[in-house]
Amino acid sequence: MLPFLAQADMTPPVALLGYVNDDPARAAFWPFAVFSPEFVALRWAARAGAAARFVDLPAGVVLAGERDGPEDELRDDPLGVLAQAAGFADFERWWESLVEARLSPSPLVGEGGVGGPPGEAAFDVFAAVNEAMRAVRADALGPVGREAQREAFMRQGIRAALKEGFARVAVVCGAWHAPALDVTAFPVKADAALLKGLPKAKVTLTWVPWTHGRLSVASGYGAGVRSPGYYEHLFTSRGAVAERWFARVARLLRAERLEASSASVIEATRLANALAALRGRALPGLEELNEAALSVFGWDGDLPLRLIEERLVVGEALGAVPDGVPTVPLARDVARQQKSLRLKVLPEKLDLELDLRSDNDLARSVLFHRLNLLGVPWAKPRGSGGLGTFREGWQLRWRPEFSVRLVEASRLGQTVRDAATASALESARGAGTLAELTGLLEVLRLADLPGALPVTLAALDERSALGADVPDVLRALPPLARLARYGDVRGRGPAVAGGEEVAPLETFRALLTRAAVGLPLAGVGL
Repeated sequence: MLPFLAQADMTPPVALLGYVNDDPARAAFWPFAVFSPEFVALRWAARAGAAARFVDLPAGVVLAGERDGPEDELRDDPLGVLAQAAGFADFERWWESLVEARLSPSPLVGEGGVGGPPGEAAFDVFAAVNEAMRAVRADALGPVGREAQREAFMRQGIRAALKEGFARVAVVCGAWHAPALDVTAFPVKADAALLKGLPKAKVTLTWVPWTHGRLSVASGYGAGVRSPGYYEHLFTSRGAVAERWFARVARLLRAERLEASSASVIEATRLANALAALRGRALPGLEELNEAALSVFGWDGDLPLRLIEERLVVGEALGAVPDGVPTVPLARDVARQQKSLRLKVLPEKLDLELDLRSDNDLARSVLFHRLNLLGVPWAKPRGSGGLGTFREGWQLRWRPEFSVRLVEASRLGQTVRDAATASALESARGAGTLAELTGLLEVLRLADLPGALPVTLAALDERSALGADVPDVLRALPPLARLARYGDVRGRGPAVAGGEEVAPLETFRALLTRAAVGLPLAGVGL
């Protein structure tokens, strides 16, 4: 997986996806942004030819065991106390001021951005952080369970690298773990005992696109970064962080037809710098930028601030992975159809209106219906504005977790058509009511899946013969009538399965007869 990081078309945010081969629903993501230290280090190593390896617990161990327990939350309070002692509201703001918001490019970054002072002084911050973490850990409960196993595995990895002859070993990890990486302070036998007998599952790894929204902890599916858009700006800006930030704010607000003059940009920058100076900080942080934006741009309402939060502070950037990244055939088929049908894969909502008289739009509609049948609701139906039966309205929004759902659905088939047909057959055989079969019948018509029609029609006929209520039988008639009609707006004509024409008209007549016979009796009780 690591060589892909050196390729130019690997564009963060991306995530390393691991899933259990026999149970793809058991999966985990490890997200990386352009500012992630792990991503920067791994990409530098891949391009520089330096040896690099993962040193945390393998994905097979993580996915084979239980989820992390409550002990992983124990370190939050001590770090919060440390930040408060330094005069900050939370740990993230303290870390931003101490490490992230540095004026000079760091020799460790290598690709632009901001970092610590150049030269050997760059390591002074790390030494200070290590000492602070050592003091905090001394007063906190020691690691147990999965946390202890992780740190033991890290130490074993460092020992293995030293044994191979590497004289200089750099480890990229969370600050909390730094004191635990002193291999001379922990017995080898104790670490080996912690790691003995760990369960391990057979897993597959691949890279998938990720989004800034999913990096945010607010999404519930993220990597613990509350302001990914801001940190990308901080990392990629060479100086003039506040000036460049408010220039972006002005462009955003003007695009939304809100007032944002050049004078306002200058005033907001001055105010942010003044706030930072009053608080004894070298650079304005996100707190100062937000307060300056509130004073200058938010005087007549909160809309500008909400736009800044959604579009800039968090953002909705969608990453990309190279074409050669290994994936399941079903996911490749989806990507192929997205490209051939000229469909944009975006993290934000996109409204799309289809004209079903167009072959391309008809193929798009079929793809959307098939993916929904597979539990991948990339496109959701919306009203077409009453413009006729030949139009469909859709709202598109791609979510990273759809990658896992495609892996799960790959057991059903290697193409979207085959997998959707198999999914429909499973639904038909497991349907418990006539209403479920009726709904499925309509989906099959819209998704152009004639291969599942014979089984569905047979199940519908059998279910109606077992004493279905007359209202249910009546509700089943319209979709059957639409299916039986020739030359509909989709222009497909009669359905064909296995080389033979499917005749829903017979099922329609049988259900119509049952409804006609039962209707007088059903009407007696009204």
